Amino acid sequence: MIIYTPVPPEVLWYEEEREEVQIVEGIVQGIPVQMKVFEGKNVVVVERILSTDPAHFLHSSCQPGTKIIW
Repeated sequence: MIIYTPVPPEVLWYEEEREEVQIVEGIVQGIPVQMKVFEGKNVVVVERILSTDPAHFLHSSCQPGTKIIW
């Protein structure tokens, strides 16, 4: 994709300082999931379900985006 604009690229793709995020695999209520761990916080966010069992995708406790405090 090509963008024709007089605006400098530094302004278009400016990013604020990001927090360090670590992706780890874990188990939530017996269901294997991939989680984001934010540095300096006691909260993890479920990124995706790694299980192949269709019934695991129906559990609301491990849906992607669910925050888990530990």
